[in-house]
Amino acid sequence: MHIQSVVLAVILIVSLAIFFQRVFYLYSLLKKLQPENRYDRVGERIKSAIDKGLLQLCHFKIKDPDINYTGIFHSMLFFGFIVLLFGEIELILKGLIPGFDFSFLGYTGYHIYLFLEDLFTFIVLVAVGMSLFRRLVWHPKKENYHLSAYFILGLITILMLTLFYMGMMDIAKEGKPDNWMIFSQFLYNIFHPKYSFVGYEIAYWIHIISLLAFLDFIPHSKHLHILAGIPNNYFVNLDESINLRQIDFEDESLESYGVGKVEELTWKQVFDGYACTECGRCSSLCPAANTGKLLVPKEVILAAKDNILENANIVLGKEEDNDEKRVPLFKDYELDLPEKTYVEYQASIPEKALFQCTTCGACQAVCPVSNEHIRNMIDMKRYLVMTEGRFPEKLMEAFNNMEINANPWGINRDYRADWAKDLDVKTIEDEPEPEILYFVGCAGAFDDRGKAIARSFAKILNKAKVNYAILGKQEKCCGDSARRLGNEYLFYNLAMENIETFKAHNIKKIVVTCPHGYYTLKNEYPKLGGDFFEVVHHTQFIKELIDSGRLNVKSDFNSKVVFHDSCYLGRHSGIYDDPRNILKKAGANLVETENSRQKSFCCGAGGGMMWVEEEGERINKVRTKELAQTDPDVIATACPFCMIMLDDGVKDLSYDNIQVEDIAQIVEKELEN
Repeated sequence: MHIQSVVLAVILIVSLAIFFQRVFYLYSLLKKLQPENRYDRVGERIKSAIDKGLLQLCHFKIKDPDINYTGIFHSMLFFGFIVLLFGEIELILKGLIPGFDFSFLGYTGYHIYLFLEDLFTFIVLVAVGMSLFRRLVWHPKKENYHLSAYFILGLITILMLTLFYMGMMDIAKEGKPDNWMIFSQFLYNIFHPKYSFVGYEIAYWIHIISLLAFLDFIPHSKHLHILAGIPNNYFVNLDESINLRQIDFEDESLESYGVGKVEELTWKQVFDGYACTECGRCSSLCPAANTGKLLVPKEVILAAKDNILENANIVLGKEEDNDEKRVPLFKDYELDLPEKTYVEYQASIPEKALFQCTTCGACQAVCPVSNEHIRNMIDMKRYLVMTEGRFPEKLMEAFNNMEINANPWGINRDYRADWAKDLDVKTIEDEPEPEILYFVGCAGAFDDRGKAIARSFAKILNKAKVNYAILGKQEKCCGDSARRLGNEYLFYNLAMENIETFKAHNIKKIVVTCPHGYYTLKNEYPKLGGDFFEVVHHTQFIKELIDSGRLNVKSDFNSKVVFHDSCYLGRHSGIYDDPRNILKKAGANLVETENSRQKSFCCGAGGGMMWVEEEGERINKVRTKELAQTDPDVIATACPFCMIMLDDGVKDLSYDNIQVEDIAQIVEKELEN
């Protein structure tokens, strides 16, 4: 056997052994984690892997210059390596079997292959240039500037340049132009190199060594996402956007709740860290990360991966578990906090950061590999709240209020229906078989601005002659804030009591004015037995009334209106058009802010942040400024929490010419007599 073939075979075997040893090691860690079923609905999963992974559509689901620019060159790299993979196989086989090539494809087939290889070699080089331009010139703050990225870009450059050099040598050896290899021929025409056997061999070995170094570096670095990205898009969450694990509070064997150690995460939660591209998209859209707070969504995902690697011997049972040897999953520690966006956690998450998440979902909406940041944080907050009793001090009041009075405001439930005293609104006792149950929500019952929304919606229902009722003092908080803050037990009790009330009154259809209540009742109550009723948001119901002719609306609301997409109505529930269609029907001059629809910036109240003392720049002020840039007469909302936060923002920033109104309030003004 030719000595070159032997050497190549040995190097190849060693390299593959290093690669697969690392892959199996990473897999062995996943096997030690909690189970999770991500193997159902195979057709939908295959479609997700194809759309987001193979077709790279994940890069273009949100319109953003940096995200789309990054998506373009990542797609160029991805498709380039798919095509060039065949060329790498040919080169390796050529080294193992002297004289081998793909000429058995026939003249046309082989030359089409050569053309594509040459074309995509150029495309990949352009993509490398675009990446370096972004890192060295554009220099976005959200980016990781680790040397490993430059090492990989350097290896890719070497691979492409050696391919071009070998292409020029092939042309020189033939002694005639090759019109199929257009870029190699172009370079040949510039440099006119003479054929050199030694030069070709040197280029060949540099190429092979760089290729195998690239292969072995992937599972040992941030570029592990090259292997895990497409599988993670296959294992995508196909259910509600915040798909939380259920806790069996009847199980007396449970010694703690939530996630306190990395082993208590599911395999998918750590696999998210394997798949993370560290692109920073989630950080660029995160309201907390962009207002001087400690939370960086991607660092939460990466910390889980880093933590299991740091604790690998403990996880695998090779080392005794104790506090001295274990790296904690989260802890309070000082980090240098930049003005905006970026800070690195390493292997432990700052506890404070977990309670800065508004659960807005922007991180998950933009992630190219379908990572689920929110549930990791909620799982950890569950442990801190229910097992350790460690949480921001101000939350104690909100938790106590929800436990004692069934609302975070702490007002006696006997006053729940006071907002409706003069509106001829019937309670479920007065109207035992209503067409719909209006679930008012805590803000609608106890906050003055929320009450105004509830009153307007009640007037709309009265005008449309809808047979409806409210629960009055039987209604309790839906539990959204408690659940997002990690107090799962409190959520469970509130939800079960509401479900029993719905069941007792044979409720079939519920309409809510709060997107948080909408999401919770629609997606999370069914898992607790609340699967016997339909849930509708008031914007959907108002549009239904208009479309059916039950509600007549004038079209002379001639104000300039910008609509603020609530996170729980938009990103989490996919309702974007109904509110806008209602505003247009009312005659509003509708304008859009840059951060709208799926890219909407949070008001700052979600995730229970309404009840937490906010550090850094206030999120509601940032969002108010964005909306005010459209120079509107009215900021329209479809959520009482958004109404509260944006109304505060308008007042704090002295935008005296801007009104903040819910869509129900706008429609009420346009009701025909």
